[in-house]
Amino acid sequence: MEFGPKKFEIEYNADFSSTKKIDDLKIWVAKPKTSIYQKIEGFKISKKPKSFYKEKHANKIMYFDFKKINNLNLKIKIKAILTNSKFELTNKIITPQKGTKLFNENTKSEKFLEQTPRIKRLTNQIIRNDESVLEKIVSITNFLKTNFKYVYPVKKRGVKNLNLKNLKGDCGEVGALFVTMCRILKIPTVNKAGYVIYYDELGNIYEHGWTSIYLNNLGWLDIDPLAENIKKIKNKYIYEQKNYFFTLISGFNIEIKPPIPKNHKIDYWKNLGLPITKNSVQIIQPLIFSSKNKLNFEEHVKLTK
Repeated sequence: MEFGPKKFEIEYNADFSSTKKIDDLKIWVAKPKTSIYQKIEGFKISKKPKSFYKEKHANKIMYFDFKKINNLNLKIKIKAILTNSKFELTNKIITPQKGTKLFNENTKSEKFLEQTPRIKRLTNQIIRNDESVLEKIVSITNFLKTNFKYVYPVKKRGVKNLNLKNLKGDCGEVGALFVTMCRILKIPTVNKAGYVIYYDELGNIYEHGWTSIYLNNLGWLDIDPLAENIKKIKNKYIYEQKNYFFTLISGFNIEIKPPIPKNHKIDYWKNLGLPITKNSVQIIQPLIFSSKNKLNFEEHVKLTK
């Protein structure tokens, strides 16, 4: 297969409807940004946001406020160049210096990524006598691929709720456990949410969650915990990312500004199992909404090129 940049055009549609007039509808949309493996060439959204804000993970969020409308179609069109890659890794990999903002923010214990005593013990058992950063990462991904069973939906999110003797969950949960284990080992790691386009299925696009580790030599490097992105072959470490990742959001616990009003409904997200409060949400992929009255919501994403 070929590795390198490839152009994609993504179209997302969200439809809001109600038997009555929609009295008060608020929407928060994650705006994708350019990074090492993702170049945004075009972004169009069918409605004008009321405001923008940048939250603690540097994600840019657009806020919309609609009053007394009938139905609403929100359309997003994105042109992006995404890159997959394959290259040899040197074993002389180093992580950022302790005490830096990047290190502190991406090695800490936080909600959904709780560094519990049980997870610390398991992590240390997995890496055993591994010395290098790459050895530790490979040991963790090998363990997860062997022991983590994909199950959806997830009843209760957060690694502290996992049964470590019978690991089950979706891409978000296995990613959360990988991030937590890497952070325990002082490897800066963050969760990512967005879409994946599989290299052998280029006509389709799917919601997905994965992770990214920070290595001083390379910067941020995407890791799908169950995909064996880093392999040891004949005493050499090879990084191989066949698929194309489109990042919408980095990190967990995304701030909601302004907060969701107390009289607004968020049942749709709770029924999906997405952890959400009036002030924060685990992820935005690509939007969340709240409304004063009950409404119907449908969303669709597709590749147009």
